[in-house]
Amino acid sequence: MQPAEKRPPIVNAPLPLTVFALLLIALHGARVFAPQELEIAALYHGALFPERFWGWIGGPVLLPGVAPPYAGWMGAMAPFVLSTLLHGDWFHVILNAVFMIAIGKPVLEMLSALRGGYGPGAIIMLFVLIFFSQAGGGLVYLLLNNPSGPIAVGASGGISGLMGAFFLMREGASSRLLSRNFLTVTSIFIIANFLFALVGPALLGASIAWEVHAGGYVAGALFARVLIWNALRKLDI
Repeated sequence: MQPAEKRPPIVNAPLPLTVFALLLIALHGARVFAPQELEIAALYHGALFPERFWGWIGGPVLLPGVAPPYAGWMGAMAPFVLSTLLHGDWFHVILNAVFMIAIGKPVLEMLSALRGGYGPGAIIMLFVLIFFSQAGGGLVYLLLNNPSGPIAVGASGGISGLMGAFFLMREGASSRLLSRNFLTVTSIFIIANFLFALVGPALLGASIAWEVHAGGYVAGALFARVLIWNALRKLDI
């Protein structure tokens, strides 16, 4: 009797990425079905809110009573992380969850190779990369929406950072931020996001924060470049 063939897993992705993607969907569901007061509070404290941020920095308070400046630095910094966990609608969160797994898997494999194998160190580095890129994308968004602009939510900055890291690291130890290959891919990414931002409202009924995508992509590439430098330094190459 021949042994039964082992069936491939339904989701062929690392468990940490799968759990994180499902967490994004679960958090969106919890917010959608929560009382309206809690839903509004989540957006109020977790979304990127240009008026509140620049009011905290010292700019004009454009919406007094509705969007007062942050009371302290913790409140002002929190959206750079918490915006990752908030999404506009079901399509938004499911699309981001799928991209998180699809792009995160090869990046995790590359990080595992840099760190000498798959393990907690590579997993932690992956999520540091995601949230660092999200923060970078949020910073660019706020800089380009000063003193006002629509609120922004979603894990797109972190996902774009994964893309930037992937496109850079796939070049190997000789990868350079100003190499022709990387600059070509980066140009395509920026142009595609800008065009998508133009047609997004008509196709999806929502605006696309291309600034978050661009900032996250650059932050992810910079993070990956530092990792490669560090790995080469340890190998004395």
